[in-house]
Amino acid sequence: MSFDLNRVIKGRVWKFGDSVDTDSINPYYLYPAMEDLKKHTLESFRPEFPKEVKPGDIIVAGRNFGCGSHRPGLVLKEIGIAAIIVESASRLFLRNSIALPMPIFIAPDIGKIVKDAEILEVDYRNTQVRNVTTGAKAVLRKYPPTIEAIFESGGMPAFARKRYLAEIAG
Repeated sequence: MSFDLNRVIKGRVWKFGDSVDTDSINPYYLYPAMEDLKKHTLESFRPEFPKEVKPGDIIVAGRNFGCGSHRPGLVLKEIGIAAIIVESASRLFLRNSIALPMPIFIAPDIGKIVKDAEILEVDYRNTQVRNVTTGAKAVLRKYPPTIEAIFESGGMPAFARKRYLAEIAG
């Protein structure tokens, strides 16, 4: 399933700080079944998160989001997180998220314009995040065209398959 980078995303914010690690995002070693994992994701940072998060919500975090092991954030996609907007992300977590596809939007000043539970509007095409509650704005960084094509294809496996088929078709 592709991810449409051109649609405007609007949702309620869950704000986190710096260095949100993959063991907290995806505590797979404790809860290997997805349904159990959903009940415990990010609870070490926000105990209320698994019980109160709703499809369409947005995660906002500081620097180094997804640090730690190689675990992808598939559980965030499964619980319906509409967008993740961070000041910076771990390189490996960012790569895994592109492959899913579950984009992590980079907005270096995002922490300055939003508080927990406010409403954000993410407009990737116009490289902007707007706090609907206050009107404050931050700039989003664009992905390179190849990464955008991966999202449009539905993730890395679909992108690779599409490129392979185009290559053999000649």
